[in-house]
Amino acid sequence: MHNGVMATRSPLGPHRPVPLAGLRGFEASARLLSFTLAAQELHLTQSSISRQIKTLEEQVGKPLFRRQIRQLTLTPAGQRLYRVVHGSLADIDRAVTDLRGLKQRKRITLTTFASFASLMLVPRLELFSEKYPNIDIRIDAADEVRDLENEGIDLAIRYCRMDQAPRDAVMLRDEHLTPVLSPKLLERIGPLKKPADLARATFLVQDHNLPYDEFHSWERWFAEAGVPMPRDARTLSLNFTYQAVEAAVRGQGVMLAPVLYIQELVERGDLVCPFPDRLYSPHAFYLIVNRVSAGLPHVAAFSSWLREMLRQGSPQEQPEPKEPTAPQDRTDPPEAEKAA
Repeated sequence: MHNGVMATRSPLGPHRPVPLAGLRGFEASARLLSFTLAAQELHLTQSSISRQIKTLEEQVGKPLFRRQIRQLTLTPAGQRLYRVVHGSLADIDRAVTDLRGLKQRKRITLTTFASFASLMLVPRLELFSEKYPNIDIRIDAADEVRDLENEGIDLAIRYCRMDQAPRDAVMLRDEHLTPVLSPKLLERIGPLKKPADLARATFLVQDHNLPYDEFHSWERWFAEAGVPMPRDARTLSLNFTYQAVEAAVRGQGVMLAPVLYIQELVERGDLVCPFPDRLYSPHAFYLIVNRVSAGLPHVAAFSSWLREMLRQGSPQEQPEPKEPTAPQDRTDPPEAEKAA
């Protein structure tokens, strides 16, 4: 590959098999959409994963990833290869597990979307591993819905409307949203006494082009607050929720954030809530268990741990997020207060 353009012909020739060494790194990177997380999972360095991917792309003769600032996505060729490699490696792992017998380590494969994996699961998996050191976790971070039984996936965490949740899904947490920004940004733009004061900052916007976007919109938050959204407001659009959270922590703008994702950041002082109001969402987070895996003790253990972890962090059971030290004299309180 040179200047972003890759040769279309593989140096290995059209019929020579691709070596298997780099397929593990590719599968983990494509599943997690992160070279860093793939390296952590495989106990390798990020540079080692990057070299594996580069070598594989040269062998295939096509780019497999689009590398953008703070974002990694699959090309059409990468998506096609991932579907085959993911299923094949899962079959190999299951066969090896059966051959080794019952005494070998247990493994759980979990699929969820990238933001939940990055913001909720990965930072807390060490707690599960301390309690269950003989259970390995494999995370498939993809926004597309997986077929649990056909792809050998034990669990799925999905986000959908409450009235459209699968019949066998267990609700883990409902969703509320609230504006957040960094203490440094708050200090720069001055005290926020009323919703319109947020216009001093850049509004972080999540540009998914998905049906639930209207429920995450600043327009809806201002409407619920009983005031129009400021005209000509500065915006920064991002594809993923975890990108918006990172931008908010770095002081790049104010985010309308799901409380689930930012509660610990607020408690640590990395973010502050300028207003106590919560915006209700008709969506929720759900757990779905593969029927084939439902009776396995290690899958049941992880499911129980996950439910407890999210229950402990629910806004109903936690104190209100710490508000900023700036004056909070509300001159135009919202018409409808949303308690989390």
